[in-house]
Amino acid sequence: MRQELIDLSKEWPALFNNQPNKVDEIYKDIKNILGTITKNSNHQDYIKIKATKGLANIPYAPWIGARDVRLADKQSEGYSLVYLYSVDLKRVYLSIAFGTGQFIEVFKPKKEAYQKMRKAASRIQKVFENDLNIQNLILDPIDLAASPKEFRQEGYEQSAIFSLSYEINNLPDDTKLFEDYKKMLDFYVDIFESPLTPSIDSLVNAVADPLRLEDTKVKIKDFEYRSPKKTKGKKTNNKKIKAKKRRSDRSAFIGRKGEKIVFDFEKEKLKKINLNNLSEKVRWHAELNEKPGYDITSFDDKGDEIFIEVKSSSGKTINDVDLTKNEIMSMFNKKTKEKFYIYLVTNALTKPEIEVIKNPSERLKDIANFNKILNLFEKMQGDFNLDLVTLNLDFRK
Repeated sequence: MRQELIDLSKEWPALFNNQPNKVDEIYKDIKNILGTITKNSNHQDYIKIKATKGLANIPYAPWIGARDVRLADKQSEGYSLVYLYSVDLKRVYLSIAFGTGQFIEVFKPKKEAYQKMRKAASRIQKVFENDLNIQNLILDPIDLAASPKEFRQEGYEQSAIFSLSYEINNLPDDTKLFEDYKKMLDFYVDIFESPLTPSIDSLVNAVADPLRLEDTKVKIKDFEYRSPKKTKGKKTNNKKIKAKKRRSDRSAFIGRKGEKIVFDFEKEKLKKINLNNLSEKVRWHAELNEKPGYDITSFDDKGDEIFIEVKSSSGKTINDVDLTKNEIMSMFNKKTKEKFYIYLVTNALTKPEIEVIKNPSERLKDIANFNKILNLFEKMQGDFNLDLVTLNLDFRK
């Protein structure tokens, strides 16, 4: 293991500069070694070893991770045990860390995201402060010699919770490296299995600043049709970008924030028009463990029930929404469709705004892919199985 870690630091510059290299071979050897340690540790059924050279771009430094796949299968959404090299390839850290993606998505600018990561790491450290029986464990941010252009490594520096540091030119022998990895692997699994360990969603939610009083005055407006986006320069993989965005917008903490904003808004709206008795009857269905096909039952200014599906984002706009079978059925149901609304909540963690789509089964018929929803509606009334359908709001016919 010692020699492989040294060789990887020597071969990486050649890979980064698109020159002949032995990185694949070294990665394979390291994965085999770590796999053997995992097998001997009785964690082989749920620990996955991954060594990456990047998808679109080669990282500035090597990365070899182990993760528990019993819950999250996305690197950005869970905890990992990972070897992280510094950009100058002089050091390698063995760290238990959380994914940075959701912090970067939610908190802007990156400087604030990094501060929130350290706050989150401290929360985990406090939970396990009585279990730290590994010598020389680092609780501070690690030093990957990253500059702003190496933003991934900058994020990794801050997301490290517990770490061991090694100098490449002074690595311990294999016996010590194996012993350290085994201890850190066991510790990682203990953290994962502990009921006290929060999900990444919960971590982000916990370190988010509460809405200031001046930001709680929610702005509301009618839905405005979006024009097709114009792309310049290099083509991007829109499918991957939208999938990533939808994962972020569906994350539990942002969704719950959006629903809470709408719930409070509707109650206050009714109070302002002297319908205090109805204000007390507004229902937030998720809080009551109910799944009627919409999130909020409220009332209009005439006192009639309305049914609100909430779609939330931490960003400034929502250009597509995911609709479940229950939501689509409610949208087209003769008893509810004229009183069915979609509330688009943007800036859900900062200065929330609501964009209202009333009776989307009629209002959105000129959206390019709405026919897909219409066609699926007939099938859904039978035993048609469907998880999600995405409705793009940013393209007209």
